Amino acid sequence: MRDAGPSSWALEEFGGAKIADGRWRRRLISVARQAARRPAGRVTETFVSSAERQGAYGLLESTAVGADEVGKAMFEACARRSADSAFVYCAVDGTSLSLTERDRSKGFGPIGSRANGGRGLKVMNAMVLSPDGVPLGISSQRYWIRAERGRRQHRDKLRPTQKETQHWLDAMKQTREVMAKHAPSTRCWFQLDREGDAWPMLKEAGLDKHWFTIRACQKRWVFQTDGTRMDLWLLLRQQPVKTTYALEVRAAGQRKAREANMVVRACKVTLQIRDKRTKELSRLDVNVVQAIERGTTPVGETPIQWTLLTNRPIAIIKDLTDVIAGYSMRWRIEELHRTWKSGACSVEENQMRSANAAIKWATILMGVAARIERIKQLSRQKPDLPASDEFSPAEIKAAALLYFGKAGKAKAGGAATPTIADVTLWIAYLGGYTGKTSSGGPPGSITLSRGLKSVRAAAQAIEALASD
Repeated sequence: MRDAGPSSWALEEFGGAKIADGRWRRRLISVARQAARRPAGRVTETFVSSAERQGAYGLLESTAVGADEVGKAMFEACARRSADSAFVYCAVDGTSLSLTERDRSKGFGPIGSRANGGRGLKVMNAMVLSPDGVPLGISSQRYWIRAERGRRQHRDKLRPTQKETQHWLDAMKQTREVMAKHAPSTRCWFQLDREGDAWPMLKEAGLDKHWFTIRACQKRWVFQTDGTRMDLWLLLRQQPVKTTYALEVRAAGQRKAREANMVVRACKVTLQIRDKRTKELSRLDVNVVQAIERGTTPVGETPIQWTLLTNRPIAIIKDLTDVIAGYSMRWRIEELHRTWKSGACSVEENQMRSANAAIKWATILMGVAARIERIKQLSRQKPDLPASDEFSPAEIKAAALLYFGKAGKAKAGGAATPTIADVTLWIAYLGGYTGKTSSGGPPGSITLSRGLKSVRAAAQAIEALASD
C-alpha cells in the first residue's frame, strides 16, 4: 500500500510553496504533517517536544515565509486535484475568527457587534468539491482586518472596492486564476448564499465562461417582452410547476424533521441591476430556479424556499435538479468552517503573537480541516474505495488495533485492503460515535477528529517501532 497519510498529504498540499530557501519549505511540510496528525488551535498541543515547538514557532513567526506563499501552495494543490473534472463546485462564504488580544498588540480588528467588543480576523474562503460532492481543497482564502469602528459613509455611497463585497469578488477571481493555470479545462460552478445577492457578484461570477448559482434575497425587478417591469417573485408564482421532489429535512433548532414536498418552477428573465451609488441601471439575463415546500410545512414554521439565480442552462428537467443539487453543496463550506473553528482544529484557540503568524497557522489548519472533510465525505460518497487512498498503512493498522484489539491484526493485515468506509467507521467509534440510528446520521467531523488523534498517535508509535 502506498503512504496516503499525513506525510504524503503535507507534501502534496504544501510541497509546491514558492519559498526561496528550501529549508523553510521543508519546515512548512513538517509542520503541516504534524498538524494533520494532531490538529489543535494551540501550537503547544500539536507539537509535543520542545524542538518541534521551537521549529513550528520559527516558521510561523518568520518574515522569510509569508502567509501568501503558504496559501498559494494550498490553492495550487487544490486546482491540480480538480484538473480531471469537467466542472467543480466552488462554495464561497465568509466567517470571522475570534482571537485573543487583551492589549491590542497583535494587530487584530473588531468583529461582531460593538457591544460584544470581540477582536480577531475576517476571512473569505472558497472550497472546491468534485461533481459528486467530495472536497478537493481550498482554492482561495482572503483574510482582512476590519478598521476600528467610527463614523462611516452609508454603504450605498461606497464603491464595491470599499465594501466587504470586494472580498467575495477577490475570492472568485483568485479561484478563476489558479484554475486557469493548473486546471484550464475545468469549469467552476460558484455557489453563493444570500449574502452574494448583489449586483457586482451577479456581473462577475460568470466571467470566463464559469457558472454561478446565487440564492436571491433582494426584491428583484425583471423586464418583460413588452418592456414593462414585473416583480420576480410574482412572475415565479405565475410559472407552471416543472417538477417535484422529496427533501429529507433533519430536525434543527425550531425546524421539525420531515420529508418535505418541494415543487420547482423556473424561467429565464432579464434582471434590472441598479448601482445604488451611481444610480446607474443595467440589465442582466439569468435563469431562475425556485424550489418551495408545499403541503408539508408544520404549523408555526415557514415553508422551505430557495430562489436561485444562475447562468447554468435550464433546458430540461435534469438541468433544474442539477441547479438545486449544486446549491445544496454550498452547505459543505459551513461544515468546513465548523471543523476548522469548533471541531477538529479549534483555530480560534490560536495564541500567536501577531496577525501574520496567526494567519499562517490558520491557513495550515484550514488545509487540515479540508482533509478531514474529504475523508468524511469519501466514506459516504465512495465507501468502497480502498482505505489506502487516504490513510497510511500505519494509520489503518492503528485504527484496527485500537478498535478490535488483537483481532485487528487480521482486519488490517488480511489479503483484502479495508475500505475507506470501514476505517472511517472504526475511527469514528474510537471518537465516541454511537451509531447511525442513535446519533441521527453518519459520523461527523467532531467524532472523526477525536478518533483520528488517538489513531495518529498510535500510528506514530507503529512507525517508530518499524524503523528500529
